[in-house]
Amino acid sequence: MEEITPKEKIKPIDQKGISNELVSELFNPTFDLSIDYSEIYIDDLIENETLKEIPIIKSIVGIVRTGIAINQFWFAKKLLTFISSFNDGSINQKKLERFRTKVQSDEKFTKRIAEKLMIYIDRNVEIGKTIIISNLFKAYVNEKLTYSQFIQILTTLDGLNPKAYEGFLDLERFGHEITSNNHTSCGPRNFEYETLIISGGFATEPGDWFSGFKLTDDGEKLYKYGIKPIKKDI
Repeated sequence: MEEITPKEKIKPIDQKGISNELVSELFNPTFDLSIDYSEIYIDDLIENETLKEIPIIKSIVGIVRTGIAINQFWFAKKLLTFISSFNDGSINQKKLERFRTKVQSDEKFTKRIAEKLMIYIDRNVEIGKTIIISNLFKAYVNEKLTYSQFIQILTTLDGLNPKAYEGFLDLERFGHEITSNNHTSCGPRNFEYETLIISGGFATEPGDWFSGFKLTDDGEKLYKYGIKPIKKDI
């Protein structure tokens, strides 16, 4: 293998332009949206010269040789998945145009939103959370979440065990709430799921009963806008 000098290993990311590149890809993707990027492997991305020429991917990956900058390729895969999910056609066109106008007219806002997205996406260790973030972002653009609600849910989601996603789905059968009045009709309970969601900050144990369960407002929004849309994939 050809020797690579330290300076060649990782090309610094252009922090000034990458925010604009991300926003540009959200509105005008320059790659094939028919591909499920959550299913591609890092090796496939490394070997795909076309994908590496996408402006934002090129900025992130920089000068890469086999075996170098795997984290950057993983980040690139998550960004492709996020952008592809954002462009699934589920956003109201008028609201999408309203958001587009805002990012085009307010550079400070554009950098702030792009920075937040990249920080949280970069921290993901599994691709499912990236899709959930995309779903939540679509809910924000659709004006179903405020900016502060969106960021608050992302902040809490950052520490949620991915196994809890199944718990949200399982607990849907009794409305994500267990009380002294309905617990006998709930059937067998999965306390592991409940514990993961509570410790993750998206549910509480109501004070009126020692063994209750109830989603917080953020928990309800996470399920409705982030997890439920990908129910079939969990």
